[in-house]
Amino acid sequence: MIVSFTKEDFRKYSTKEDFERIVEVSTMTEFLYHIKDYYGENGAIYKEDGTIATYNDLFSDTNHVARILLNKGIKKGDNVGLLSLNNYSFVIYTLATMSLGAISVLLPPQLDEKQVFGLSKKFMLNALIYQEELESKTALVKDLLLINTNEYKDETLEIVVFSDDVKATDPACIILTGGTTGKSKGALLSHEAIINGTLNGCYGLKDCFNKRYYSIMPLTHVFGFIRNMLSSLYTGGLIFFNKDKKQMFNEIQMVKPEILVIVPALAELFLNLIKAYEPGMLGGCVKHIVCGGASVAPYLVTEYHKLGINFCAGYGLTEFSNMVSGNPEGLKKPESVGMLFPNQEGKIVDGELWLRGKNMMMCYYNDEEETKNAFCDGWFKTGDLARFDSDNDLFIIGRIKDVIVLQNGENVSPAYIETKINELDFIQDSLVTESVSDLGAEILQAEVYLRASVINQMGLKAEEVNDFVTKKVLEVNNQLFDYERISKVVIRDKDFDRTPAMKIIRPKKVF
Repeated sequence: MIVSFTKEDFRKYSTKEDFERIVEVSTMTEFLYHIKDYYGENGAIYKEDGTIATYNDLFSDTNHVARILLNKGIKKGDNVGLLSLNNYSFVIYTLATMSLGAISVLLPPQLDEKQVFGLSKKFMLNALIYQEELESKTALVKDLLLINTNEYKDETLEIVVFSDDVKATDPACIILTGGTTGKSKGALLSHEAIINGTLNGCYGLKDCFNKRYYSIMPLTHVFGFIRNMLSSLYTGGLIFFNKDKKQMFNEIQMVKPEILVIVPALAELFLNLIKAYEPGMLGGCVKHIVCGGASVAPYLVTEYHKLGINFCAGYGLTEFSNMVSGNPEGLKKPESVGMLFPNQEGKIVDGELWLRGKNMMMCYYNDEEETKNAFCDGWFKTGDLARFDSDNDLFIIGRIKDVIVLQNGENVSPAYIETKINELDFIQDSLVTESVSDLGAEILQAEVYLRASVINQMGLKAEEVNDFVTKKVLEVNNQLFDYERISKVVIRDKDFDRTPAMKIIRPKKVF
């Protein structure tokens, strides 16, 4: 069975005015003209110097950068690396690159000089744009054309130079991903794919235009790039980029964001602080939280709704320009990642989710073998175990690569069991792994990290917590097959080690 939804299926979740403002454009060049014409003198982005760039300024500065790149010999089809922190320069340089028909290669700023050198070769860079603070990371790539992001401030050039030769099917950017195998690759995304991902970020939210955003997600991550940058700009948002994690809450108080785009671990942190102190911790104006990048606990959906905040869980992949599905009715099905966004189709093959659509990547750049392995008859094999319910809402069960094969031949999805454990309000996160019993038998164990605020409200004595938690976690076995049963519970005194995207680092073995 193939599952899909149309744009009209999302109409009921928006105001009539907002829904009719979601109009299609074909390329990033058209995107720039669109946001300039629609929003003009409205504020777009807080610049590094504290001033606010309007949409007219954004258009003019991006045009200016495009002229600089042209003068340096950048042309359509060139691969141009971008090594920058989250800021205004990142935005105008990547938009300018793509609007010339060149390919913007997004390089995470935490890379070291050897990694920058290696990726410059892998992605066959013609030039590397870098922020001055990151110049030391370019030490090994001196044979490349190097462009300092400060150059756009040197002179004024008014001539519009955006290419009218860019097509929807042309490549636009490369974003790093672990893909389905965990091996670092670069997903090559077309203009059409990026635009579709950007529009998908507008569906399912009432009153999402002209809002203030506080941006924390790295722009080199597809979630930050598509939903926190491009969808924000498409809807006329005003974006403030976090400059210093230590100043985050001071900045939030100043910006008073109306929409936050964050991962579950950060949503958990915010919720704990709100409960410990006051709702004003987030500035008092948040209307929507868009959450993804990892599994979202139903607890977060329900608790934020109690605070009057619409909490939208979703599912995305770098290979699909981030936005695959979203749940516009979180309270109805908090365990679901919702409906597939328009212009794509999904089906389940042997338990695995396969997708295809306009927001699908072209290939893994310069990696023919990985590309071949990722596709079958035009469908992308996500590597995610999933199911659709009777309403065609999507549920993610786990990753194929994380499946534990027991000695008796049974396959266990630890993420599925973790989802069941995480439905307990006092569990913040969990990790199911293989272990051995005292007698040397193979068993499954669950490490759990508790929500201290919920445990404290239960009035348990310190010596009672371990027995209570162990009992409740083991009761989850009643919802599982015999071979999935948890035999051992370990309570952690600190959070799990996590990736930069805040996903738990999952060990292959614990023994």
